[in-house]
Amino acid sequence: MGAGKSQSAIAYMNEHSDQKFIYITPYLDEAERICKGCPALDFQEPKNLGEFGGRKIGHTARLIEQGKNIATTHRAFTMYEPEMLRNIREQEYTLFIDESVEILDSFEYSTADLEMAVDAGLISEKDNKFIVNPEKPYRGSALRELFRLMETRDLIRVTSGGQEHLFFWALPPELITSFKDVFILTYLFDGQSIRHFLKIYDIPYDFIGIEKNGNEYHFCKYPGYTPEYASHLKDMVHIEQSERLNKIGEKYYDLSMSWFERNPDGVEQLRKNLSNYFNNFGRGVPANKKLWASYNDDKNAIGGKGFNRSFLVFNSRATNVYRDRYYLAYVTNLFMNVGYKLFYKQYGIEASDDMYALSTMVQWIWRSAIREGQEVFIYVPSSRMRKLLTDWINSFGEDGDLVG
Repeated sequence: MGAGKSQSAIAYMNEHSDQKFIYITPYLDEAERICKGCPALDFQEPKNLGEFGGRKIGHTARLIEQGKNIATTHRAFTMYEPEMLRNIREQEYTLFIDESVEILDSFEYSTADLEMAVDAGLISEKDNKFIVNPEKPYRGSALRELFRLMETRDLIRVTSGGQEHLFFWALPPELITSFKDVFILTYLFDGQSIRHFLKIYDIPYDFIGIEKNGNEYHFCKYPGYTPEYASHLKDMVHIEQSERLNKIGEKYYDLSMSWFERNPDGVEQLRKNLSNYFNNFGRGVPANKKLWASYNDDKNAIGGKGFNRSFLVFNSRATNVYRDRYYLAYVTNLFMNVGYKLFYKQYGIEASDDMYALSTMVQWIWRSAIREGQEVFIYVPSSRMRKLLTDWINSFGEDGDLVG
């Protein structure tokens, strides 16, 4: 994090102005940054224009037909349609993915509706994957959105112990393989879903790094440039060690999502701890220098005066607007969705809860002032999460390289 990945991407695109690019990022403000960083490439941001029925995807399709350079969000990218992918192949676009795009979504429709469509012969199932029958097109309206999604996403059945079935939309491999080249700008890659996606579909990849010359950044052979801060992380990240504040998270599963659901008394104590940390331990720290994370559904239960508006959801990444925040709290204990783990296991992949948790937490911490080379102070009440963070920090040697 903070190693110059985005700057390297901007430099690469400016140096290869004869190529066509699509740059995707979680946030629109980062898309605007790309537009400003590559003025000669005339990057376009798709809009909800009336001539396309108010659908951004229609404008995107037109821009691709015209061979325009595009900066857009992860969410919009996951809705690309087959005709758009054909045009991408013909135009030989290069793709930049700024931070790992999520490849799975839970199935939000009634399984009864899905079964009805299967019984009617509109959809068939093969090898746990549901496929629309091209010989019997759906002409109704009740399930129109379901069939529209199935044009762009794979619907896959996941068996859980033979007792229930979970369904997930998974990105089709063509969303990656349709591009001439793909750059994924991220860190702790092994803990991210796109790494599992590439393995499932046997899509080859190489690691590259960053090199810094003066104030300029460029891609290079792996591992390349290591940010200067990595050599003294122990002196920059100050983890709160108060036994009284940390007692609430001493057990392995404390502060997990299920813990929040079944421990109202514990949630209330966590609220008091968080208030104590920010308003007493952090007395004198302005509210606009604080930042804390939890699950969206629990923020109102544990938020408080003096810090309530300083919330940033636990899995935020690829935003720089909090780079002046230095007094932090990360009050979650992350485990991968069980259904997602079953999905990966179905394809022979044992996804790591620890790698997922560490990757998510570290990316969140790097939204703060540490990306500017400043010290940060952080409260991590989960003993498991605190150990993951401490071990990661201790894994760097004095030269900034990983130990061992």
